[in-house]
Amino acid sequence: MIQRKQTIYLFLAFVACVVCMCLPLGSLQLQGMGVEPVLYNMALVKVEGNSNSYDFAYLPLFFLLVIPALVALVAIFLYKNRRLQARLCSFNLFMLLVWMVLFAYYKYFQLNETGALQQTWSSFLPFVAAVFNYLAFKGIRADERLVRAADRIR
Repeated sequence: MIQRKQTIYLFLAFVACVVCMCLPLGSLQLQGMGVEPVLYNMALVKVEGNSNSYDFAYLPLFFLLVIPALVALVAIFLYKNRRLQARLCSFNLFMLLVWMVLFAYYKYFQLNETGALQQTWSSFLPFVAAVFNYLAFKGIRADERLVRAADRIR
């Protein structure tokens, strides 16, 4: 049954991950004068005149969002196998937690040396995706309990 509420939660988690991948996470406020570099999930983009320079040291953030987005999309269509769907939701929660820890590491330890990172609202979308994954997990668990209770009654 693809029309369950878990499907909506998983789809919203997918959308939150994709939107976070596309939008900037913040801009770096440098100590000196100059153009502020912008942090994306893939790279730190510095505008220098007519050219851009990219620092791809932040690429793990991108991959830690691609995986939960794809897993959430796949989990939507695994509605017949509720146990696997619940495990995939748990895996997504773990991956999003790893993303949040890695982002905090980059923000407070690596980027803090050159300047302060001014976060945008899109940097909070993985947290929103984690909440949607948790709600989907709870719904899947409730469905599993309901099916087991119905089997017991027969």
